[in-house]
Amino acid sequence: MKLSKRLQLIADVIKEYKQGSKLADIGTDHAYLPCYLVQSKILTRAYACDVAEGPFMSSKQTIALYGLEGQVTALLGNGLDPILNKPVDMISIAGMGAHLVTEILDKHKAYLHNINVMFLQVNANTHHLRKFLFSNDWEIIDEKMVKDAGHIYEVLVVTRQHNKDVVYNKNDIEFGPIFITTRPELFREKWKKQSHVYHNIMVSLPKNHPRYLELYDKVKRIEGILYESK
Repeated sequence: MKLSKRLQLIADVIKEYKQGSKLADIGTDHAYLPCYLVQSKILTRAYACDVAEGPFMSSKQTIALYGLEGQVTALLGNGLDPILNKPVDMISIAGMGAHLVTEILDKHKAYLHNINVMFLQVNANTHHLRKFLFSNDWEIIDEKMVKDAGHIYEVLVVTRQHNKDVVYNKNDIEFGPIFITTRPELFREKWKKQSHVYHNIMVSLPKNHPRYLELYDKVKRIEGILYESK
């Protein structure tokens, strides 16, 4: 089975950081990721979960196509609801907005105490997801990027925070604590482009305008991250 670049990156980080053998993929769409992981013997058991009937039926078809009915199960339901009585070690959530992902995680905080590691990829506003994670004692142990169909995606690997004394700052939330250190080429591409967008907005604003001052601060922080020596 061949995955998109985005899903392949998620599969790769799951292989690298897995803690356990049973994963629930929330918002699975066609169940490509869980089927790939089981077919590749990275996992022994997976749940393909989606809230909509169409993706649920597509998932069942994919599972049947690859003969994985005994190891991959399609579940219909909202967020984490379908897996609350299932033995799950890990969770992946990909292809959603950051606000929706935080709502899903926030709804079942108690259940998440049983989860060893999460693999999260949101389509925009990753800072919103990081802020939620840091506020709820989760730790980002790795961050990866991939460019797929012209869009840059970020994948977060998340576990329970072991050192409660760690304090995350504004830059950690905005840019990512791992990305700040590694600064891969796609990270530089993303933030150079974003800085250019901010500059274009600033030229239309008075220099004492609150929005101008906000964007000026963002641009200065981007420049500090991109151009400081490692």
